Amino acid sequence: MFTDIQNHWAEKSILQLRSLGLINGYPDGTFRPNAYVTRGEFAAIVARAFPKLQPIRTAIAFKDVGNRFWAFNVIRQAYQTGFIAGYPDRTFQPHRLISRLQVFLAIVSGLKYTPTQLSREFLAQFYDDAGQIPNYALGALVAATEKSLVVNYPQVKLLNPNQTITRGEVVAIICQALNILGVEQQYIPLKLATQLLFDDADNFSGGRARVRIGEKWGYIDNTGKEVIPPQFHSANSFATSQSQQLALIKTQRQIELPFNAGIPPTVTETRGVWITTTDSQVLSSQQNIATAMEFLAQHGFNVVFPVVWNNGYTNYPSQIMKDNFGVEINPRFLGRDPLAELIIEAKRVGLAVIPWFEYGFASSYNQNGGHILRDKPQWIARDFSGNLLKKNNFEWMNAFDTEVQNFFLSLVLEVVKKYDIQGIQGDDRMPALPSEGGYDAQTVERYTQQFHQNPPQNHKEQQWVQWRADILTNFLNRFYREIIQTNPNLIISSSPSLYPWGLNEYLQDSQTWTDWGLIDLIHPQLYRRTFREYQDLIDRLLREQFTPNQQSLLAPGILLKIGSYRISAQLLLQKIQYNRDRGIKGEVLFFYEGLRENNDELAQALSSSHYAQPVAFETTTIKTRGFTGDRLGVSYSYINVSGETVSQLSYDWVDDYSQGLARVRMGFKWGYINPSGQLVGKLQFDAAEPFIQSNIEPSSLVLALVKIGNESRYINTSGETVFRCPYDAVTSFQEGLAVVKFLDKYGYIDTSGAMVIQPQFDEANLFFAGLAVVKLNGTYGYIDTTGKFIIQPQFEQAQAFSQGLAAVKNHQWGYINPKGETVIPLQFVIAESFSENLAAVKVADSWGYIDLTGKTVIQPILDQAKPFREGFASIKQGNRWGYIKIPAT
Repeated sequence: MFTDIQNHWAEKSILQLRSLGLINGYPDGTFRPNAYVTRGEFAAIVARAFPKLQPIRTAIAFKDVGNRFWAFNVIRQAYQTGFIAGYPDRTFQPHRLISRLQVFLAIVSGLKYTPTQLSREFLAQFYDDAGQIPNYALGALVAATEKSLVVNYPQVKLLNPNQTITRGEVVAIICQALNILGVEQQYIPLKLATQLLFDDADNFSGGRARVRIGEKWGYIDNTGKEVIPPQFHSANSFATSQSQQLALIKTQRQIELPFNAGIPPTVTETRGVWITTTDSQVLSSQQNIATAMEFLAQHGFNVVFPVVWNNGYTNYPSQIMKDNFGVEINPRFLGRDPLAELIIEAKRVGLAVIPWFEYGFASSYNQNGGHILRDKPQWIARDFSGNLLKKNNFEWMNAFDTEVQNFFLSLVLEVVKKYDIQGIQGDDRMPALPSEGGYDAQTVERYTQQFHQNPPQNHKEQQWVQWRADILTNFLNRFYREIIQTNPNLIISSSPSLYPWGLNEYLQDSQTWTDWGLIDLIHPQLYRRTFREYQDLIDRLLREQFTPNQQSLLAPGILLKIGSYRISAQLLLQKIQYNRDRGIKGEVLFFYEGLRENNDELAQALSSSHYAQPVAFETTTIKTRGFTGDRLGVSYSYINVSGETVSQLSYDWVDDYSQGLARVRMGFKWGYINPSGQLVGKLQFDAAEPFIQSNIEPSSLVLALVKIGNESRYINTSGETVFRCPYDAVTSFQEGLAVVKFLDKYGYIDTSGAMVIQPQFDEANLFFAGLAVVKLNGTYGYIDTTGKFIIQPQFEQAQAFSQGLAAVKNHQWGYINPKGETVIPLQFVIAESFSENLAAVKVADSWGYIDLTGKTVIQPILDQAKPFREGFASIKQGNRWGYIKIPAT
């Protein structure tokens, strides 16, 4: 035992190295910790401390170090391993005293450390005298700081680079280099577990921490090793789901959107009309097309929907049709391209063009399937008796068959890629199938595998209808995504049968289509012949099907003529006026020929009233209101700790798992998925919160707060409503209570929905450890689960209790115990909650950490500091993040 190191600040370090045989004292039993160190003595210390380092250069003979000099061998070894060099005159000067700067340069050189940056600004955050560091030494001092080599006594922010170093200081620095405990934490500017390499860094969870380099996220383990390289657009922390650790990641291709969701949409109207081949000669010649386009533009219209697919033929030259059926175009238009001609004429007069795939999944009209099903009998849709599916003289392909879906989608993508158009439209036959269908062997097998029974004979049985409708909805989801991947400018438009009639008759779940945001513009066929009937339909749509956020999608279809029926100009204007009165900005008229009858009576009526002033068809405005931006090149996945993809998800937004379920959003609606990625219930909520364990008996009670319209509900993990909340519910349950709002005051309900703490607070927070922070008359206090104040309102701000202490503020922050007694004085600029017995606090402009007694454990020298998790905390210095370990005690 050395006789002169008791109570010396480096005593522990000296004892550690002595026990390892790395240092010696003097014959008189002293160590002389405050004595200065010579270059020869330093060479001896590093030679003993790092005996296994391999030489990197050949030894030289120093003129002033003979082979009988006591330090000859250690100087030779220190030189060869790169720790220390000689002088230009080939001397070593072993008796010359060595400075602190030279020691740091030597150790960084010998241990081959490299800095993450060359920045005096970085060093200035740690050392008040960083200006004394010469330029040539900046990199070495950054590396020494990042590797936690630096020990500064007595003032941690003074490096004193040019000061001669003492034996005690050298020993402390060697302890740091060898990662040997011995130096008091308050003398180390930064004890890093990893280098400062990251542009952002999060807490550890499940042995992994997410980190960002540049614009990409990846993961490291607790040794700092990169285990999943940065490659994700965004990444969440790992969380446990069904006994495995999963993390949600998001990848996104860099695609420049044709619109900016941050720009407020301009006012626009849809003034559209369908162009048919039935009972119409518009497409018969280019002259007819030009005349029609000029007429529409002159009378205030801004968009046309020309038919391009009906009765088994395309009205444009199709390579897809030629390859599959040997028929390139409808024989009526052989040698022409009516669609191209129409686009030219429409563009000339400022009309948008949205091609209309009229027949959808119908193959023919009153032709026993036509040439398509003659050539592709495997595509036939079947009714319960196994016959070709027919309804209202239309014959149908099997819309559930993947090959049929691929064929139809290929036709659409052909138009998308070939023509300068503004959108694509389906109608009451796309996606659709008469509900009498679905009894082909392939579909029956799919249903049987899922429900372990054959489909019912009653084709309108609710489960059977919805199951088939969901197949079509999923196809529409794919349809939307593939089109916008090809051309994100395009509007996806639809004119379905009226819901719910269309669902029961044609499996068109247009309610879900709008809820999921699968169409940008919808024109339900409101073909009612009296104003009262039309008015009732509009009112019902806005009341039951379209929320205020969805109303901008709506531009109803209005019937002008069919058979012997003709709408009057008065009724047409009355319907359009009612649209505007209800905030509906547009309509589409069926069909063009109705405008030209009776000396253009209807067109003249429109152009002299509602369509008198021209309005552009703003595709950018329409796309801004939709979900293309959420879907374009975006992919969500869950990965395991090895980086392997466990599941991929096609939703607009996905959350982490909580209590075995994760929130997802599609379009306007929220729902939940299980760890297999399957929906639990339906996407039906207008808002949803994560599931939270209520922490009361029964322990299995797990609830989530959701909203349908303006009504709050709490549901269980099966998606079932446990109870409806008549109040404005503002939180999920925690410790058996949830915060609710009534008449601008906050109170608490229990898991039965009963009010247990009456609304009386100006602000209320969840319970933790039996206490909740509430605000009353401008100050914060704490109540128990009966509503009784345990700590009276007296603080400017207050946080929840954690590890028996809560951070509170009156001018400055400090900590109180559950009795309201101040345990750690109010002295910090910011104080965070305790985690793993430490809390991050801000003093002046810097962050550090304190323990539960208020003792400073890590000096306030950090630019930012996050809580400790799993023994590590992410910290920031300069513009880089790294990790520190919980200091050993």
